[in-house]
Amino acid sequence: MEQNTIRRRGLGLHGVDAERVSPGYVLYAPLTSNTAHLVSTTGKEVHRWKLPYRPGRHPRILADGNLAYNGAHPDSPNFFPKWAKYRGGVMMQVSPDGEILRQYSDPLAHHDQHHFDDGTILYSTQEPLSSAEAARVQGGIPSSEAPNGIIYGDCIKLVQPWSTSNISSSADFDGSGGKSGAKLLWSWRAIDHLDPNVFVTHRDMSREHWPMINGVALDSAGDIIASSRNTASVFIVSRATGAVKRRIAAPVVNQQHCPHEINEAGDILLLDNGNFRPKTTVPFSRAIIVSKEGVVKWEYKDSSTGGLGFFSPFMGSAQKLAGGNVLVCEAPTGRIMEVTEGGEVVWEFVVPQMEDYKEVMTKEELAGINNYATNGIFRAYKYRPEEVPWLKE
Repeated sequence: MEQNTIRRRGLGLHGVDAERVSPGYVLYAPLTSNTAHLVSTTGKEVHRWKLPYRPGRHPRILADGNLAYNGAHPDSPNFFPKWAKYRGGVMMQVSPDGEILRQYSDPLAHHDQHHFDDGTILYSTQEPLSSAEAARVQGGIPSSEAPNGIIYGDCIKLVQPWSTSNISSSADFDGSGGKSGAKLLWSWRAIDHLDPNVFVTHRDMSREHWPMINGVALDSAGDIIASSRNTASVFIVSRATGAVKRRIAAPVVNQQHCPHEINEAGDILLLDNGNFRPKTTVPFSRAIIVSKEGVVKWEYKDSSTGGLGFFSPFMGSAQKLAGGNVLVCEAPTGRIMEVTEGGEVVWEFVVPQMEDYKEVMTKEELAGINNYATNGIFRAYKYRPEEVPWLKE
């Protein structure tokens, strides 16, 4: 009998309501691979990219039809064990036939990166805090700092990577002597602008990385939407001043991922993971839309099981589709669903690629993680047929 629970429950397409599912294709990248995949609503794989690096989280399809792919930087330092899993650092644009058209590298990058139509990239990165700065960080598991007592603090950068060359790196502006033309347009340090007495690390999370920014996006005003997992906070940063303009915190959000603005009213859609949800003994995840006033205007959770049937303890995403449906991702188990505004599931697919990290990590990296066979992904996105005009099924 199959002993892997996810395999035993079934991989691939679990079900589809052909009348109500949105037309299009779902994109994902298995974290234990160096591939990205497009699947149709029938569960058929219609395209696959083979990439030079394992995912440094998730891919997107750009307006020009090319793939934006964030690979794990092969030469990033081993700051602490978990870094091996969630670092990124090689930001590429790849043609449908697999040609790398442009590449920008930053070995300190992690989690999220957004490629914009004007050629700029917004992404999260980190750097070691000074001893005085680290002493200000509150909460977390005592003595859980990185080796040598270091706490790594988050930064956000906006760069113009390809003004003079299609291959560039952060060495062009960080003092390392690079000469490939990348330009730093804007940068922000969390420790300079967040109050550590407000942005407190949860007592059951480690202190090695603060505040653990796992998502960045732009709002309609051009300011930055950021998500801090360890402090259970979504906040808006003013591009002009660096100050926090607005904050959503627990109990509304809990270890959340993927916040982004979805309309002119400033509503934010996100995945509320719910690991340490206050005043409940049963953890569950939900996709929610939150207004500017911090009010939850819509939510999806698995009401058929009291919430138990949808739980993504880490990673995950939610995407509003053109017809009103929402694509949600229970990332660690590779489970992707499309749900209606009324909360009905009209499509369910489980990523069939299931491997461990042995083929994509070094022995040194493997030593610091819990390695097991997984079909985990970071996020999933769906694209309408007209957004991938090059695709021929």
